[in-house]
Amino acid sequence: MLGFLKSSILSKFVVAITGLIMVGFIIGHTLGNLLIYAGPEAINAYAVGLKDIGGVVWAMRIVLIISLILHVIATINLVRHNKAVAGKYKVNNYKASTFSGRFMAYAGLTILFFVLYHLAHFTFGVVDANAYGMEATLENGRQVHDVYSMVVLGFRNVLVSLFYIVAVVFLGFHLKHGVHSMFQSLGIHGKKFTPMIQKVAAVFAVVIVISLISIPISIMLGIVGGQV
Repeated sequence: MLGFLKSSILSKFVVAITGLIMVGFIIGHTLGNLLIYAGPEAINAYAVGLKDIGGVVWAMRIVLIISLILHVIATINLVRHNKAVAGKYKVNNYKASTFSGRFMAYAGLTILFFVLYHLAHFTFGVVDANAYGMEATLENGRQVHDVYSMVVLGFRNVLVSLFYIVAVVFLGFHLKHGVHSMFQSLGIHGKKFTPMIQKVAAVFAVVIVISLISIPISIMLGIVGGQV
């Protein structure tokens, strides 16, 4: 079924397109998460707003899951292809030339495992059913799922926060390399564009990482969620 991914050219294209889809999701997800700094009302209203358009959200999740699976498969295929080519032509600097690609593959698998855990924790409430079942009342009187308290209680667990921070740092390295490679795979490169794309990719990765890890750090320091 996925035999077309055996082509390295098609694999690069699939990695680029699925990467673009996931970058879009990461931007939206990060902006949504940052609402926790605006307080319980803001993030709880945002969460219930997503719930109200559940069909659209689930359609997006399905697209995202398919993109993630294809991204992982295509990336693994590219690593194998690069290894085979290096062996065939007896490239002496194989370890140096393919380290980045192999790191990306392993980092991607780590991120995949983290995403599954993250979904089990905050989306499906499998990790902490009590926190997941908490409710809050919005200013309009509507009873909603208390996402604010759930996130605060979740990140007060040091191990959960450390796992999240490590995974997000991995994500940052993945984004820095991936965004640059994505443009290359789509044919956008050259002496003029490549240096600029590399800088943009690095800045983008740093902004995403700092934005996301600031949340568990702020919670552990008591800056956010002190009233929970």
